[in-house]
Formats: sequence, structure tokens, C-alpha cells
Amino acid sequence: MKNFKIIFNKSFLKIILLFLTFNLHSQTHYEKKFLRFFNAQSLAGKINAFDTLNNSYKINIYSLIKKDLEFIREKAIVDNQPEIIDKLTKIAGEIYFLNKNYSKAIPLFTNLLESNKIKNYKDSAAILFYLKNSYFHIHSLNKAIEIHRILMTLKVRHSDIDEWKFHPKLSVIYYEMKLYKECLKQQLLEYDEINQADHSHMMLGYFNNRGLFWQKYGQLDSAMMCFNKAKEIFYTNHAGKPIKESEEFTLGLIEGNIGQLYIELKDYKKAIPLLKKDVISSTYAKDYLNAAISEIELAKCYLNLNQLNLSKNYLDSANQKLLTVEDCNPKLKILKQYAEYYDKAGSYRVSIDYYNKYISYKDSVDQKVNLKELISSQVASQVEEKENLIRTSQKNIKEKNAEVSKQKTIKNALLFCGLVLIIVIVFVLVQLKKTDTRKQLLEIRNKQIETRNEIIDKSLLEKDLLIKEVHHRVKNNLQIISSLLKLQSSKSTNEEVRNSLGDAHDRINSMALLHQLLYRNNQMTSILFNDYLSGLIDQISNSFSLINKNIRIDYKMVELELDLDTAIPLGLITNELVSNAYKHAFHGKEGIITIELSKLVKNTYQLKIADNGNGLPANFDLNGMDSLGLDIVCILSEQINAELKIYNNDGAHFDIVFKLG
Repeated sequence: MKNFKIIFNKSFLKIILLFLTFNLHSQTHYEKKFLRFFNAQSLAGKINAFDTLNNSYKINIYSLIKKDLEFIREKAIVDNQPEIIDKLTKIAGEIYFLNKNYSKAIPLFTNLLESNKIKNYKDSAAILFYLKNSYFHIHSLNKAIEIHRILMTLKVRHSDIDEWKFHPKLSVIYYEMKLYKECLKQQLLEYDEINQADHSHMMLGYFNNRGLFWQKYGQLDSAMMCFNKAKEIFYTNHAGKPIKESEEFTLGLIEGNIGQLYIELKDYKKAIPLLKKDVISSTYAKDYLNAAISEIELAKCYLNLNQLNLSKNYLDSANQKLLTVEDCNPKLKILKQYAEYYDKAGSYRVSIDYYNKYISYKDSVDQKVNLKELISSQVASQVEEKENLIRTSQKNIKEKNAEVSKQKTIKNALLFCGLVLIIVIVFVLVQLKKTDTRKQLLEIRNKQIETRNEIIDKSLLEKDLLIKEVHHRVKNNLQIISSLLKLQSSKSTNEEVRNSLGDAHDRINSMALLHQLLYRNNQMTSILFNDYLSGLIDQISNSFSLINKNIRIDYKMVELELDLDTAIPLGLITNELVSNAYKHAFHGKEGIITIELSKLVKNTYQLKIADNGNGLPANFDLNGMDSLGLDIVCILSEQINAELKIYNNDGAHFDIVFKLG
């Protein structure tokens, strides 16, 4: 899948372009001018001067005035000026954020907010913006959502807060969480905000992004409609005006997204010209990553159209562009595309080498991703623990203040009541001490419970990662075995051996596909069988597409979640029956293979696989057939206690009726 890009507000893009046009001389001149102004200010004035700087200058200028700020902090501590100390803490957090050191920025911003040290609502909004984006970048998305809602509450009271402080929008956070349904709902609310504010220039980005969200949700028709709407807005905004070369990049992104949609629809000829435009506009804008991704997609299109030379040319061009890119995903993608190219070109050994490189590199990337997620969760956990500690400290301070007030009252009462009240006071003090002792014991026990819960949570997380890794390893090993079988098949001259190896290759692929889906999903022990069956059918169809081009597959399936013990046998049964239909049912003629997954009654389902071909022999006897494939079907049906029905009805029909325990 292509790394799609979200189009942002035009004014934001203009600011970036304006900044990029500054040359080194002008920036140096600006820094010198600022330093002269900075040195002429008081201590508080120096801090305010730096605080008003654009973020694009802050990192460079901070290195020039770092010693001055440290001196100001030391003097503020000596003079007991907490407001200056808090502003310097805010500046330190911003520098950590701009240097992408989010784990150090988060505690500073959190402490400022928790201790109510920031009184200016605009400063509070800025800190919330930095805090939200820090959590967003470490992928602690639930925390980012929580802070976004606080920001929106602040906006209700102060409508003049800058719009950029609310980015990324809530819909983008849901998108990163892969909650595409919630993402689409939230984006509708954001549309109302844009409409009410009459931000017509933001509509283009809105419809492009909505197209991406619909595509992720699996609604390709809706996605196409949104992308075309984005194009329509683009041309409307430029009606009667020449389109600048710099603006071609935005149009190229939209057309590249449409091209990717055509690839999903397997309409490669329509996808090619759109992807070429995206490559040209991205190259002009020096976005070599996006250009390389589109070239990989072009290579995929030409490979499916059997134009191998063009496919190889685009792969080599993309590979050159990726030499200077750090993103792992396109590098993984191009390794896999090279493997598929050499496989189709008949260079199976080279293909296997690329598959092995792909698997090795993917293992390395997965380890880094898992490590990053683990570190992010630890950072979020530490911040949460610190927040709880701050709240507990504030509570203890209030309790101590209340206790002091109470003791003063008691002392005043002692002056009036004399010796009689002394006895009462002693009794109260004893009871208070007992209460404090019980409270301390209770706090210790609560702490022990919290520690145990943390250990259990970490253990469950490690178990989930381990199970996921097992599925990943199983899938990789099955793919290697599949590739070895294919290589062995290509070396054999015995047709019967080649057919047997091919059948084994297909069976292994059906199991590998299941483990691949389990690895992608959050659930480790069950799978949406209809999704798995769709992928398996496409896989079988692609393997026979060159031999039997006139055969069409129609399928209709209900949504069904199955455990592995049921899904694997049903997948192998489907592989055998559909493969047999391709091989024996039509003999080169046109035909249709029908696959239906339906619910009969409660907990009872039927998998029907039929064709309109030559049908079974008139004297067909299952027990007398010398067919490994049908033997496998019978054995697997018995394994899951399914009822197998085989009959002729304008072609061969196989009904497998099974129950869920």
C-alpha cells in the first residue's frame, strides 16, 4: 500500500515555502539583528523576546543564547522569581520538542500544567499543543485524544486561539489508530467547522483526506468520489488562471491517490498515466520519497500487464531515489516488488534472494517498531505515574494544611477549657495516630496491588508480542518452504512431480496467508474467515490466471469469525476444490466457479463450492477415486465434524455443512 499524504491548509504551506526561500545570508542577518535586540532587554524582556520567535529560528538562536538563559535561571532561583523559572521551563520543553526528544519534553509540559503555573490561556494552549503532538509522535494516541479534548474546551472559552494549535485534527489521530469508522464520523464534524468559518481553501485537503479514509475503510466508490471532488475544487480555484509548477505537486498527490485506487481495482492501464503525473510533480518538488513510491506502483502495474522491461526500469529508478531516504516502508516494498519481478521473469533463485532480503529487513524493522512501541508505552506509563504522584502530593499538602488548622483550633480550645479538655485532646490524638497508621498500611497495600497489576499488564503485553511474532515466523517459514517448492518444481522435468509440488505449494500458501492475516490483526487466536477466504480465492485465481483466462469466480460470503482449528481445514478444503475446478472442470472453455459462505441456522454454516463445467463422472464413487485432493477434503471434513455432500447439478457441487462449538 502506498504511503499516502494528507494535504494541509494552504496558508500553512505558504509559510513553509516562504521560510524555505530565505537564503543563508538573510537568516544570519536576522540572527545578528535579534541578538542586538536581545542583549538590550531586561531579564524578563529577554525571555519574552525569545518566546515570540518563530519555531524555525528557535533551535539555532537557542544555541547562541543558551548561556544567557542559564544565567537568568540561576539568578531567578536566587531572587525567588518563580514566573521566570516557569517560562524558562516552557522554553526548555519547546527545544526538546523541536529536537524530537519527546520523552524529555513531556514531563516538563505536564509539570507546568499540573501545578497550574501557567496563567495565560494562550501559553496554556501552546503547551497543550506541544504535549498533544509529543504523545502523537510517540504513538500514545489515547493520551493525545485526551489532551485534544482539553484544548477544544479551552477554545470554547477563548475563540481567538490560533487554529494551528489544534493540529493534528481528531480525525487524523483516529486514522493513525486505524479506527476508520470513527475517523469518518469525526471528519464530518470538522467539515461543519470549515463550512461555518467559510474556509473554502481548506476544502481541497478535506476531500482528499476523506478519500484516503474511505479507501482505508474499504469503500472504494466513496473514495473515488472524494478524490474527484478534490480535483474539481482544485480546478475551480484555478479557473481562468495558469497552474503554477509548484501547484502541480498538490494535483499530483491527488491523482497519485486516484491511481492507487485503480490499482486496488486492478485497472492498471488507468492507473499508469496518473501515477506518472505524480512522479513528475513530486520530482519537481524534490519529494523523492513520494516519487519513488509512485514508481514502485508503476512497476507493479507494468508487471501485471506483462511489460517486464518497463517494470524493471521503474524499479531501478525508484531504488536510486530511495538511497537517500530513511523511511523503511518503501524499502521493504521495493525488495518485495523485485522478488515478484524476478519470479515472473523466471529468475527464481534471484527472486528467492530478494524474498530472503525482504524477510530479513522486515524482521529488523519489526524489532525496531516493537522496541519503539515498548519505549513509548514506558514513557507514557512514567508520565502517568508522575501525574499521580503530583496529585497525591497536592492532596497531602491540603490534608496537612487542614491538620494544622485543626490543631490551632484545639489549642485555642485548650486555653478556654483547661485541664478537663486535656484528657479529650489526648484521646483524639491517640485516635488520629491510629487512623494515620491504618491509612499508611492501606497505602502500602494499594501500592503493592498497583505494582502487581503493572507486572501483569507488562506480562500480557509481552505475551501478545510473542504470539504475534510466532505467527510472523510461521508465515515467513511457510513462504520460504513455498519458494523452495517452486524452485524445485522449476528444476524437475517430470510433469507428475511438478504437479505434485505445485499442489503442495498452493496448500502451503493457503496456510501462510492465514498466519499473515493473524499477524496483521490484533486478535491472535481467531480470524475473520470471509476476509481470509477472499484473499485465498484471489491467490488461487492469480496462480491459474495465465492458464485459464476465461474462468470467472463469483463469491458471496457472510461475515464469520473462526478459530484456527476450524479456519485452517476449511481453507485447505477451499484450496483443493477451487484448484480442482480450474484443472479439470472446463478443459479450456469459459466457465464460472461459485463460492458461497452462508448461515443456515444458529451456529450452523454452509460452505458451497460449485462450477458449471463438465461435472463429475456418471459412475462417480468417492471411495473408489484415486485422488489425493478429494481424500484431503474428506479427511479435513471429518476433522471438523462437517457434513460433506457431493453431487452434479449443471456441474460439480460440493456442500460442506459445519457447526461452531
